[in-house]
Amino acid sequence: MNKLSLEEIEKAMQNNVWHFGNEILYKMCRENFEHTNDEHILAKILFIGRIYAAAIERRKTKNNDINDNFYIDAVAPAFRKSEIDKYLTQLKSFESLEIDNLKFALQTHYYLTKVINEITELNKRSLVSKYLHFHLPELFFIYDTRAVQALRYFISKVPNSLKHLLELENVDTEYSTFFCKCYTLKIEIENQFNLKISNRHLDNLLIENANSKNSAQKILAFK
Repeated sequence: MNKLSLEEIEKAMQNNVWHFGNEILYKMCRENFEHTNDEHILAKILFIGRIYAAAIERRKTKNNDINDNFYIDAVAPAFRKSEIDKYLTQLKSFESLEIDNLKFALQTHYYLTKVINEITELNKRSLVSKYLHFHLPELFFIYDTRAVQALRYFISKVPNSLKHLLELENVDTEYSTFFCKCYTLKIEIENQFNLKISNRHLDNLLIENANSKNSAQKILAFK
């Protein structure tokens, strides 16, 4: 497994060019946390999904509904009628991820994935992770293929102390595996370098690492 340097960690903790845009999304979700107003629901899922290349309208469908109709007639009612606020309110009482509350985050992710699956017929684990992250940034890690790829360089498997989480009912095994590895790496970094990093910082670290690896591979391919 690769080792991280303090320089890499400190770079990941600095504000990058995406910071301003992310702060707008954090503020929108913080100030419109619940799912009772259609306008708020649609703005949140639309902005997060499209900005993060995980739009909810990408789905299996047998009809020709335009995207606006899908959002108004399917997405907003699905969120409003769901129990997602019940899950999020429970999680809001936690300031950070701890061993005792990891399962609640994973079950919330699974629940919202199931809600969205009912209207898209697709597994939207990446979209759900991003959507939940902007509501509770310290409790959810952002799942995407680049982060999954980069994580493999640092964590080979879920530690034995967390494997029981993968066997719980009502969790998505793929996201749970990624989540547990992220949590493990975060704790290892904090212990090794005696500092606190956020889930966003960890995402910055993984994405930067993935981009660097991809760039190096492209250079080698042209040699």
